[in-house]
Order: sequence, then C-alpha cells, then structure tokens
Amino acid sequence: MLEGAFLLMLALMASRVLGVVRQVIFNALFGVGPNANAYYAAARLPDTLYNLIAGGALISAFIPVFLAYEKEKGDSEAWRLTSLVFNLLLVLMTAVLLVGEFIAPAFVNNILIPGYSPAEKDLTITLTRIMLVQPLILGLGTVVTAILNSRRQFLLPAVSLAVYNVGLIGGLLVAKFVPGVGIYGPTYGTLVAVLLQLVVQLPGLSKQHVRYSFIWDLRHPGLRQVGILLLPNSLAIGVAYIGNIIDTHFTSYLPDSASLAALHNAEMLQALPVALIGQAVGQSLLPHLAMQAAAGRYIRMRQMALKVIGASIALTVPAALLLALFGKPMIHLLFQHGAFDPHASDLTNLALLGYACALPGLAAGNLLSGGFFALKDAWTPFITNTYALLVRWFMLYFLFQFLHGTTAILVVPLALAIAAGSEAIIMGGLLLFRLRRYIKRDKGMQRLEQRRRYLKASRKTPVQLSSDHE
Repeated sequence: MLEGAFLLMLALMASRVLGVVRQVIFNALFGVGPNANAYYAAARLPDTLYNLIAGGALISAFIPVFLAYEKEKGDSEAWRLTSLVFNLLLVLMTAVLLVGEFIAPAFVNNILIPGYSPAEKDLTITLTRIMLVQPLILGLGTVVTAILNSRRQFLLPAVSLAVYNVGLIGGLLVAKFVPGVGIYGPTYGTLVAVLLQLVVQLPGLSKQHVRYSFIWDLRHPGLRQVGILLLPNSLAIGVAYIGNIIDTHFTSYLPDSASLAALHNAEMLQALPVALIGQAVGQSLLPHLAMQAAAGRYIRMRQMALKVIGASIALTVPAALLLALFGKPMIHLLFQHGAFDPHASDLTNLALLGYACALPGLAAGNLLSGGFFALKDAWTPFITNTYALLVRWFMLYFLFQFLHGTTAILVVPLALAIAAGSEAIIMGGLLLFRLRRYIKRDKGMQRLEQRRRYLKASRKTPVQLSSDHE
C-alpha cells in the first residue's frame, strides 16, 4: 500500500508541477478576464456528467466486485464482467455526450452563469460543447485505470496523471504562437490531454492478459453488483460537483468580475495537498481495505484505516498553515506575469486563505469514503455528501449577508470548509461504529474463539471427563 501511495504521490507531484506550469502560461495569456472565466465555467458540465457516470465512482464500485469475481469465479468470468462494464459505459457516455450538446445553452444561460454578460455566455456555450467530448474518452480510460488498480499496478495510472497536463500545455503553446487561436487552444488541448491519458495506460493492459469480449447482458449478476455500488457512489460524487456548479452560479453575481478565475487559481494550489494526501493514499488504500473486507478481517481493516487516516489528517494541518503563510508570495512568484496583475494576485490569495481552512475536511472525507466503499456501502457517502451540499448551500446564503466588497470572495471557500469539515466528522463516527459492529463477524476472531473452546475442553480433568461419559 505504501508503495502504491508513494508512486501516486510522485505522479501527482509531477502532475501538479506541470499543472502549475500550465497555469502560469494560462494566466500570462488570459489573466482573469472574460476568456478565462468562460474557460473555467465551460468545464463544469463535462466534469459533472463524467463523474455522474464514471470517474472515481466507477473505480470504487468496480474494484471490490472485480476482486470478488476473480477470487470466487476465476479470471475468465472476471474479464467477461470487465468487458460488459466497458461496453455499457461506451454506450452511456455516448448518450451523455449527445444530451449534453443539446442542453448546454439552457444550462449555461439559466443555471451556470446567469449573472454574466451575453457575450461571455455565448463563449461559454461554445467551449462547453467542445469539452463535452472529454467525458467519453475519460470514461473509457477509467475502466483501464480500475483494472490496473485492482491488480495493484499504480505506475501507469500515476504517469497518466502527469501526461494529462502535457496535452494542455501543448494547447496553450499553440494559443501563444499561432495568431487567432486564443482560448480555443487550451480547450482543444483538453481533448488531446485526455486522449494521451488513455493511451499511456494501454501497455499495462497487455501485461495483465486482458481478454475482451463483446458481451451485452444487462441482467449479469456482476453488473448488478457494480450498479448497486455505482449508483449511490455516482450520486455522491455528482452531489459534490453540483456544489461546484452552485459555487459558479453564486460567483457570477460577485461584484468583482475576476472572482471565478481567482477562485480557480486558489483551488488549484489547495488541490495539491488534498491530492497527495486524500487521493494518492485513498486510491492505494482502497484495494487493501476491499481485500480485508472480502476476507472478513474487520479488525485489521479498522487498524489500517485508523493508522492511515490519522497520519494523513495530521499532515493536512501543517499543509493548511503553509498555504496560509506562504500563499501570497507563492502566487506573486508563480502567477503575476503578463495579463495576471497585482489585483488578481491579491484576490487569489484571499480565496486561498479560505480554501486552506477546507483542506483537512476534504482530505479526511476522501479517505473515509474508501472505508465504506470497501464494505460495499456506497449509500452512506451519498447521504453524507448530500448533507454537505445542503450545508454548503445554506452557508453560501448565510455568509453573503456578512461579507461584502472584496471580502465577498471568501464566502465560497468558507462555505466549502464548513461543509467538508462537518461531513468528515460524521463519516468518521459512522465508519468506526460500523466496523465495531462487524468485529464479531471477524474471521480471525471466530477462529480464536473456536481455539479457546477447544483449549477449554481439553483442560477438563479426568473426573470431569468420566462424569461427562456417564
């Protein structure tokens, strides 16, 4: 598990470094102006649709079922199930793409950015329709990632994270050196990036001796198990992304037109420790927790979860302090070039202070959800995510009553911090309570109890044995 987490951390670090390079170039070219706002807003619908169908939801739902099939029914049935999931996902993501193209204008104008000008709305609609191809490619790549992770092969999925930013940087360089391309450079670069992310993982499949078959059986019991986990899991992640849409909706009404771009830059800086701690550790932890749950080793599962989660949460507190203390000089050094002026730096730093407060809750939530997925319980994370969305929405309205002017941008990250922190506390209590109930069913405890009974019987005196015989 540590090896997998270390590989993912290295890859995420490389990806985030490349992401910073990408953002430096993007900020220098577009700053926090209308083109940047349209680009950031255009990613909301594709990201939400992808995560509703696939994303991390599919990985968390697929791995426990795949491992159980491999153990109980052999490789052949496990690969048939994989082929069925791939085929169904291809059909679903194609349908999602077509529906998204149709609803994009109404969604952008009425829900996403109602407070922006008509020109910004039109540009956002155009960019959204281009980016809607992204979920289809990413969805297919998610199946590949899930297969490799289930075999505890983390290197190529980790490399794919870094490769993603290479495509985006290429699109930005095209925008810089080819006149007239403008914001369409990074937009089409996004499609190239996700395609590279898929291609780089394909060599890993050949080493796993994958056997693809064209199978279409919606009544397949394995597919039903994946669906049972996927539905609440997708809804849970979808709820989180709906929160991003709500944030964008509120941001479009903020008095400072640079707020959306500033929030995106601050969130990107905050995402590094969240990814290193929550995503890397959580992704490598899930297969181990799933195997222990399948084997009925609930005591070991609880011990591993407590140690890893405790250590990871402890790391987020100093990380949050570092962001708060050194955020401003870091933003000035990295981003304040070209179209990114001092006002944009000050606004981004203010947003980063709010996001730093959200860091512990976000990282803990990512890790705690893995414990429920390993137990094949995806409804509890969905319920807690729904709770967090409602708290986040309420806090947006509440905080807007007290924060005005320049400080109004703090409303969005502070609402996230309060919602994520309270959700993590609730999830932690529920997971520990669940595992405490399962201890009686622990296979190791059952064997120990049987041994105690045997030893107790063997210690009977000859008189007792004779009496028993009579």
